[in-house]
Amino acid sequence: MNSEANSLPADVTGFPSVDSHPDDTTLLDLNAAEPRLEHKLETPPTSIIQNVPTTPHKGTPGTLRVDKDKAAYKALQAEQMEDPQVTQLSYAQFLAMCVPGETIKISDKLEADCRTVFNSAASGKRENQVGREEELYPGICYMVKQAMDHGAGGPGLSELIAKDTAHWPESGSDRRCFDCSIYNESDEDAYTLDDEQEQPKIKDRAPYIGRTLFSRAVMPFEVKNDPKKRPFGDSGELLQTQEARMTRGQIAEYAAEILSRQHRSHLFFASVFQYKVNFLYIDRVSTVISESIDCQKQPKEFLQFFCRLGSMTREQLGYDPTATPASIKEIEVMRQRALRMDGYQKTYVDSAISDALEQKEKSLWPIYKLLVPPNIKDPQQIGPQAFLVGKPRSCSSSLTGRSTKGFVAYDVRKDEFVFLKDSWRADIPRGRSESDVYLMLQAAKVDNIATFRCGGDVEPRQRTKSQKYFNTETVDFIARIHHRLVIEEIGKPLDDYESAHELTQVMYGALKGHWSAYKNAEVLHRDISDGNILITYQGDEPRGILIDWDLCKTMGEIAEQKASNTNRSGTWPFLSALRILYPRKPYEVADDIESFVHIYLWFAARFHGHTLTGNRDNFATYVNDMFFQCCKEQDFYVGSSRKLSQLQAGNAGFALTGNTNLASLIDELMKVCKEHYACVDIKSMNEHYAPTCRPPAEQQTAKVKVPKLSPPPEFAEAFAANVAETASAHTVAGVPSPQRTLDNHGALFRALGLALKNDIWVINDKLPKEKDNFVGLPAVTMTEGRSIVLGTSENTSKRKAVEDNRKTTKKRKDSKTDSGSRQQTHMTRSQARAQGGLHPVQE
Repeated sequence: MNSEANSLPADVTGFPSVDSHPDDTTLLDLNAAEPRLEHKLETPPTSIIQNVPTTPHKGTPGTLRVDKDKAAYKALQAEQMEDPQVTQLSYAQFLAMCVPGETIKISDKLEADCRTVFNSAASGKRENQVGREEELYPGICYMVKQAMDHGAGGPGLSELIAKDTAHWPESGSDRRCFDCSIYNESDEDAYTLDDEQEQPKIKDRAPYIGRTLFSRAVMPFEVKNDPKKRPFGDSGELLQTQEARMTRGQIAEYAAEILSRQHRSHLFFASVFQYKVNFLYIDRVSTVISESIDCQKQPKEFLQFFCRLGSMTREQLGYDPTATPASIKEIEVMRQRALRMDGYQKTYVDSAISDALEQKEKSLWPIYKLLVPPNIKDPQQIGPQAFLVGKPRSCSSSLTGRSTKGFVAYDVRKDEFVFLKDSWRADIPRGRSESDVYLMLQAAKVDNIATFRCGGDVEPRQRTKSQKYFNTETVDFIARIHHRLVIEEIGKPLDDYESAHELTQVMYGALKGHWSAYKNAEVLHRDISDGNILITYQGDEPRGILIDWDLCKTMGEIAEQKASNTNRSGTWPFLSALRILYPRKPYEVADDIESFVHIYLWFAARFHGHTLTGNRDNFATYVNDMFFQCCKEQDFYVGSSRKLSQLQAGNAGFALTGNTNLASLIDELMKVCKEHYACVDIKSMNEHYAPTCRPPAEQQTAKVKVPKLSPPPEFAEAFAANVAETASAHTVAGVPSPQRTLDNHGALFRALGLALKNDIWVINDKLPKEKDNFVGLPAVTMTEGRSIVLGTSENTSKRKAVEDNRKTTKKRKDSKTDSGSRQQTHMTRSQARAQGGLHPVQE
């Protein structure tokens, strides 16, 4: 199929979040109107994309927004199907490990028919010749249906059907199509073409045609006849032509879209090249690829797969048993409640359910009933709690990681709308779920956080299994567990603040929440970012709350970590200057507090007038240096030193115009940072925590004889003073000093509090999002001649970028690189997390 016929939704963003906990994020905007739905695609700060507006959202050193650049988007998606995130199995291993069921006897007629179909499709062409892919579609649909019926016990007994969907997209605005797809026959009204849709020119296709429907597809097919576009080799290896990578990007894009639209634990996918087929098993950890089946010589193997598929239960096909279509009655009750909503929350509710209410069986986002574990502290919650969800407010487009989805959800029992978060957390020793964290924070009476209603690991337990199929001598992946939680607040995203005054009120509230957690529960959030602060209201007064606590750690846990640990947590643009330069440095409260300052700089640069907007080249360089840049140094990704230099100088890098209160506040925040960094021993930091340093595993000390020193008499007084000063200085980097102003919350409380005491503020100082200063910035060359265009979008996501699935990478001895090398590189999200720029889950 011609992939160029596909078109993207409006735009995409994302940031490779640097997580020490599992997560996920670029954001794909699927809404034309507010609130915008965002898909998070995890990508690094140094992206290959040209002419792509970028905005960091939810944690990565460089989530990018792709604006209708299909090739660029597929290139980003292709990174999710590169080594080491894929593994290969023989066909027999794949069938035994990934495809449940018993071996079914294949009739001679089925085998002969299958061989005929693929012989005809090849049409005697050599492998280096290009034929018409459309000629394959009817035969594939016919043979797949025959095999599924055979596996189910006889003609017509399988509830599944195969359709030719290659030229019939699900909507006019989204032109993407599977080549073929398996559906449930019960969804006939959904996949049947509308009367006005064009009929096929090849008559043989007519009995099999149906429209592409991401929300209903059971298993899609991607067909290629051009050898350059073949994505996988005979052993399942990744072929390395540019066209092959683009095909893998297309497969990854379609698979991710299905997993975001549906409630699935895993997905099967078929990649067809002429008469050869590779089967894929995709879950939230990785992709497992079978060796190819030659359907001319091995028709039984092709048929056996679909025989088993036809007899699988829905759960074996990957469907979540705790997610079921909502009944007509349940949907009507929810609709009546939605009619009584008002304010900004009504906008979010309408966006979540309007498509399902208007399109009914053809809805792109059907209404489902999800079951969520009860709050063990609430005696009124007995058994799983039911919530109705439709279109997510945000969702991940990543194949791997936490794959977070955020829904405005209807609480069936309490007849009200709330917010539901669905994700796949890492199954790690001593790991706690976010639901457990909320219970702990609420028990400690922490202020200014979201109100936890219920949540926990989904029951029956859903755990990934693709991690079991990797060679652990090369890479060791962590399993993931399906988790859901519900909070009561449906807040506004922070970038929807109305004015600098409202932003300051909200930031004050979020800082209070952070202080309260630190003081009352001895917990550090470790991912302070624009996406993890929500705007709520008490009457007419805006209030900031801190959300997404799944990366948090107690101070005791942080103290137990060794200084040499490579894991870092947070969202790249908002990490402290020391965190992006010194990956070995232990985490401190100052790292969290400094992130609040970077949020201010981020929004001041984006939405307010300042002196850099007149020179777009200089502004692009500033944004890149402060928020995006990273390079490879040894086994770590490190950021630009400019962030540190600006803070040391107490200079934001630009001067605000038109709002004296905001300008004064930024100046005060810079003064606080300057005072803090004046007390930081950078020399000691370089010695202990720089990527190139090699701290000893254990330091050995011994008592030595102190020599008698006799300086010349004229220098004796100065010499004695210098010795005393040296003896009192800190000798270990990172040890808090009483003068370090960011080691507690006081300086920031004072700065924000003084600003809020002013009773006259400019209230129309924030630029509308369509005039965001980041939009249209000139391309910035980031690495190896690649460039990006900085920009933004109307993000409303509350979710964070993904945490990589890999726990740790065990490198082969022969793959060591020159220890002194430093290179700028295009960092994939998985590489970044594995190398410490993002998080290898080491809890």
